[in-house]
Amino acid sequence: GEVSAVGGSLCQTLEYAVAGSAVARSWGDKFVDWVREGHSENDGGNSLPKGLEKFLDPGYSINPMAAIIAGGCTLILMWGVQESKVATNIISTTKVLLVVFMIVAGFVMSSDLVPHTKASFSNWNPFIPPELGTEGILNGASILFFAYLGFDCICNLSGEAKNPVRDVPRAVVLTLTIDGLIYMLAALALTAMLPYEEISTVSGFPRAFGANGWIWAEKLTAIGEIVVLPLVVLTSIQSQTRLFFAMSKDRIVPAMFGRLSFSKRSTPSGCCGKEKEDEIGNLRANVQFTGALTILLSAFVPFTYLDDLISAGALLLFSLTQCCLLTIRYKCPSETFLGSVRDIDENASIFSVATVRRELSLGRILTLLNVFPFASGLCFTFIPVDAVRYSLTALFALLTLCVAIYIAAYCSEVSATRFALERDGYGTPGRRRFRTPLVPFLPALGVYMNWFMLTSIGLKGMVMLAGYLFVGVFAYGAFCTGKSIVNAPQEAQEDLDYKSRNILPPGRSGSPPTGNPDLQQALLEGEDWEGDKGEDSNERGRDLKKDISEIETVKHTFV
Repeated sequence: GEVSAVGGSLCQTLEYAVAGSAVARSWGDKFVDWVREGHSENDGGNSLPKGLEKFLDPGYSINPMAAIIAGGCTLILMWGVQESKVATNIISTTKVLLVVFMIVAGFVMSSDLVPHTKASFSNWNPFIPPELGTEGILNGASILFFAYLGFDCICNLSGEAKNPVRDVPRAVVLTLTIDGLIYMLAALALTAMLPYEEISTVSGFPRAFGANGWIWAEKLTAIGEIVVLPLVVLTSIQSQTRLFFAMSKDRIVPAMFGRLSFSKRSTPSGCCGKEKEDEIGNLRANVQFTGALTILLSAFVPFTYLDDLISAGALLLFSLTQCCLLTIRYKCPSETFLGSVRDIDENASIFSVATVRRELSLGRILTLLNVFPFASGLCFTFIPVDAVRYSLTALFALLTLCVAIYIAAYCSEVSATRFALERDGYGTPGRRRFRTPLVPFLPALGVYMNWFMLTSIGLKGMVMLAGYLFVGVFAYGAFCTGKSIVNAPQEAQEDLDYKSRNILPPGRSGSPPTGNPDLQQALLEGEDWEGDKGEDSNERGRDLKKDISEIETVKHTFV
């Protein structure tokens, strides 16, 4: 529903704009730490000029360098998608090479090949510090979960993909696999280079190289982190603008977030100074608003107030995503299970089959699928008695498994709706499409782990998330409710003036009505286009395919 969409969008905003602000602030801290290197009295160097020192660290938790890097990323995105794509490709390649160097150098340093260093594989002993234990690992993983985020930004940028049906699933799976492997290897290398209690919280790898006498590697990695970290800020702002754009098409946010700007710019080809009009367009007002929001957050909000909130919002968002997958994949049991509608008796006992037939819905089943993991995590985190804690944790975990088994056994599976169109190859008979495997057990496991880690964040993070969502949903309900596509009257949905103002460029207007039943029928499940058999129906199906392809072409042209 509309409230769920708003809640999910608020969580995504935490993951993109707010997380980008946190990364910008981290970059600012690293930059100041790098500038101050060798200029402290303890190192025997000259102190920085007072004016520069005051600018870098004015106090009151203000971080000017974070605002500067966020502003620079905003300017790149205002210039255009192609320019930001070039910058992203260059920095991404540099970043991967830098991370590979840190991992290899860390393992080489920790081996017997390099003597007289603190680095040693013995720093892994004990592998789990006794003062932290399993709970400490869960707390750390939950708080720093947003450091692993970014792979879902690929989905937000699918509008820029040339072949999203093929490329987006591959990109998500490969990114998850490669990033997960690199993340674990980097953590192992860093903890082998230094005892974990000596690792710097600001510049981990550079300080670890310096502590082991590799000064050149310290300077290389310090400069490398400063160069490549802005990529995360840039992609976060870009993904947030695409989120606002999608919300504007549904009228959840004002139309300005979906308005395209077309400008003329000089091109490398052709005569010197020749200008060419931008045919794709840019979300200039959207980028300006998102950039301004990121700049303010990164400059004035301390990182300590953001990390718990971001991780909690991301975990909740992924649980919602798993539930959406189950909603698309399965039908409600009340439509397919326990007899026909004639069996329903309004006066029957609550334990009767007829009552279960009437009351059982997929929404309530999914509610249980979220409540049980949340209860399991709360028991593990807050119950002090070990016997009771482990027993209740296992009990609610078992109930979660029972819900997943019930969905697999009694909820009839349906084919995914044909969201992609003929131009993407979905209409081709025998064309393979990506489908999530091990459903519903894999989504159920994801929901369980997300809620379990969310409770490990602690009471502060959960209260902050609840307050953030309450304020956001209340503000939407007070000022924006009733204006979305879902609740707007049919006449408003077909308002061509709104469409030309919100999506289409000047001089282009109109598209098939939203409520066209033939168009909706063409998007339904199945490999064949629905309709009566015969020559007329085949011609009608071809016309529908052509109309849909034209719509999709317009969308990809102007997004």
